[in-house]
Amino acid sequence: MSRNKNRHKETVNRFAGIHKLLRILMVICFLGLLCSGYILMAEQREYRQGDEAYALLRNQAESPLKVEKDIINIPSANDVNPVREIDFSALKEVNPEVVAWISSEDQIIDYPIVQGTDNEYYLTHLFNGKKNKLGSLFVDYRTAGDFSGQNTIVYGHNMKDGSMFSSLGKYKDQEYFDKHPAMQLSTPSGVYTVEFFAGIVADGDYEFIRHQFLDDQDFLTYIDALKKDSTFQSDVSVAADERIVALCTCSYEFNNARYALFGKLVQAG
Repeated sequence: MSRNKNRHKETVNRFAGIHKLLRILMVICFLGLLCSGYILMAEQREYRQGDEAYALLRNQAESPLKVEKDIINIPSANDVNPVREIDFSALKEVNPEVVAWISSEDQIIDYPIVQGTDNEYYLTHLFNGKKNKLGSLFVDYRTAGDFSGQNTIVYGHNMKDGSMFSSLGKYKDQEYFDKHPAMQLSTPSGVYTVEFFAGIVADGDYEFIRHQFLDDQDFLTYIDALKKDSTFQSDVSVAADERIVALCTCSYEFNNARYALFGKLVQAG
């Protein structure tokens, strides 16, 4: 009889232990759901704040200017004789490190470009200086901010909500390139069309975008290599005396993958 009582007691204790473990697991799961929900809400709030900040900036950039020399006209595909005015004086009042404005035909990409003293700060700060995961589009600090170099590198995040440089990855598809072969780039000194000639997937662990070249032949050899590895085919040719721009963002083919879209600068008008 004593043995049966001991067995019963052991069974009761075992079930009690299981129930206790289940209650602990339920509490952990509940806390996990709360944390996940909070993180998701915080992430969405940060996206919203970033998008609202850039929407406000677009209004400021297109407001009337008193200083005519600082107004840059950007052609728009929506009008026969399009004029889009970028007010660099207004932008410089918000951030004196602004160097350009870039926009795609459908305005999926429609942002200012800045250049800081390193390649870290603008990964986590908006144009207005507020900390935010959207960051800013920025020129590599080692290249000329006025786009006068042979290759100017511009970085931007690939965000989940489709903002910033997220749409660059669509150029992995030939059909998308055929419909979106160029973007508009405005600087304080002029307006350019960026005619795309190549897009490549590369390993971000290595310095895969060159911005210095030994001579003209070295530059042209680099262009040929980009076109050979491109995810799309383009008829755009690049001469030795022409300038190019590299737009770079994260990609997800493998760990630390990058996608870089290359185009040549053509003076508008």
